[in-house]
Amino acid sequence: MYIKDTLLPLLNSYSINYQLYAHEAIAHGDIEIELPDMKGTMLKNLVLTNKRKDLYLFTLPLDFRANLKGLSDALGVPRFSFASVSDLAYMGIPPGHVSPFCLLNDPNLQVQYVQPIELDNFDLVNCHPLDNHFSVDIKRSDLEDLVKKSGHNITKVSGAVFAN
Repeated sequence: MYIKDTLLPLLNSYSINYQLYAHEAIAHGDIEIELPDMKGTMLKNLVLTNKRKDLYLFTLPLDFRANLKGLSDALGVPRFSFASVSDLAYMGIPPGHVSPFCLLNDPNLQVQYVQPIELDNFDLVNCHPLDNHFSVDIKRSDLEDLVKKSGHNITKVSGAVFAN
C-alpha cells in the first residue's frame, strides 16, 4: 500500500521529475488557504459509482466543472453518483487525499480511470501525493505513464466537463 513516504521514492526510482510542496490541508477543491507558488495546473479528482457499483476515478482541472451526465453518456454507463468513504477504504485513502496516485493502491484494477480530453492541453499538473498536506507538480505524461504501469487504462472522453 503506497503512502506519500513510499510514493516519492517510487517516483525517484522511475526517474520521474517532480516538485513537492508542503501546505495546509486541501480537501474537496476548496482553496481558501495561502498556497505555495505551484506551477502545475491543479487537478481535482472525483470518485464516482453507478447502479452497478462500478468505481471510476475522474480527474479534471480544478477550474473545470464535471458534467456527470456527459461523462456517463460518453462511457455508455448508468448515471453516476459520488462514491462513499467505504468505496475508498480498500485503497487506504481518506476523502480529500484522492489523486491518480491512488491507482497504485488498486492492484485488482477495480477503479476505472477517466480524464476529459481537455486535460491533454496541460503539460504540467499538480495533485496530492496521497496526502492532502502536500502537492506535487509533475508532467502529465509522467503521471499517465505511472498510471499505465499500475495496470490501469486511461479512458479519455469528450463532453464530460464545462470550462469555468
